Amino acid sequence: MGWWAWSVVFLAMFAAPAFGQRCATCHADPNLMERLVGDSAAAMRLGVDPATYEASVHGRLGLPCTSCHARLDGYPHGDIAPADCSFCHGEEERRWASSIHGRPHPRTATAPASCADCHGSHDVQRVGDPRSHVYRLTRFETCATCHSNPERMAVFGQKDVERVQTYLNSVHGRALVEKGLAVVAICTDCHAGEEGGAHGIDRVSQPTSLMNRANVVETCGTCHVGIRDQYNAGIHGQAFAQGSPDAPTCVDCHTEHAVQPVASPQSSVYPTHVVQTCSACHEREELNERYGLPPGRRSTFLGTFHGIALVSGQLTVANCASCHGAHAILPSSDPRSSIHPANLVRTCGSCHPGIGEGVAEGRIHLASVREINGFALLVQWFYYLLIAGTVLFAVVMIFLDQYRHRVVDARRRGGRDA
Repeated sequence: MGWWAWSVVFLAMFAAPAFGQRCATCHADPNLMERLVGDSAAAMRLGVDPATYEASVHGRLGLPCTSCHARLDGYPHGDIAPADCSFCHGEEERRWASSIHGRPHPRTATAPASCADCHGSHDVQRVGDPRSHVYRLTRFETCATCHSNPERMAVFGQKDVERVQTYLNSVHGRALVEKGLAVVAICTDCHAGEEGGAHGIDRVSQPTSLMNRANVVETCGTCHVGIRDQYNAGIHGQAFAQGSPDAPTCVDCHTEHAVQPVASPQSSVYPTHVVQTCSACHEREELNERYGLPPGRRSTFLGTFHGIALVSGQLTVANCASCHGAHAILPSSDPRSSIHPANLVRTCGSCHPGIGEGVAEGRIHLASVREINGFALLVQWFYYLLIAGTVLFAVVMIFLDQYRHRVVDARRRGGRDA
């Protein structure tokens, strides 16, 4: 606040009680207010509980009603100007006015959310007070007032009203609600503006949004520092830093509001889902051609022992992340890569202790056994013929046995009867 605002606060502390007797004459009596305005809804909006206001941060500072509601006429008044928070909270008002909440919406010509919508009106409390509408542990409830209301969101052309509930079911939301962890990410941590903070929230498409594609890695990295550094060192992070529009970011693999722990079957990076998540990019032909990547990574993996076991529900079998890593992914040509020939013994040995160095000569992604060598192809066809021959032999034996019972034995019985 500026010096003039503090002057008002200082003088108000020596003035009459914050909710003055003259205002209370009407505004503290709901029945009188309804008779005066003739509308119960308006009367409820204009009515003020003196005890509620006196317990608010403004009431405790001794600020009279006219500090926020500039009086235009004498008592009794004919009209009152809307509350102007900018006199004391000028910087916050400036940030809000330039945000998605403060800019007039084309459909309504008014701001989607006012100060009172988030902070309350006559019951405003400090942010750190558990009674505050914007208290960290319960701030999502204030956001949900609008963002979970289909009618209100429809006014602004928004249809998705499940985001708050999706967040509450996520690893972040459960940690907040069930465990009371105040350090976990909440709505304003991710959606705040780069400079405006919680008052500068803007569309994700805006460069100033912390959830804009250009900023999302750093936003998640605010809490997940180690993982951010690993990602930045990997091939995905390097491509992202170079401005590649195709490089995956945190939300491409982990989703946005519905983030789940890796151990959860609902997680997009759960062992049985990780192949599908990686395939979202690596099965796209145009991306493989653009970056010179081998095609068919999903199909050539699922046809192997590892892939078949994974599809069958074996969670401990190797998946994409087991071999390539999760965040610090590097190409096999990089000596630091977990799939570089010099590192394969250690990588494969994490599941297969004592594996020999010959593993480096093998291949995991196989479109056909022809890719190995001619001998392997010969062995494959030998087993094909062996299996087919065994099945055919069994079928013939069954046929001959049935023939003996139905035909030969029948003839013998007929001869004895004659």
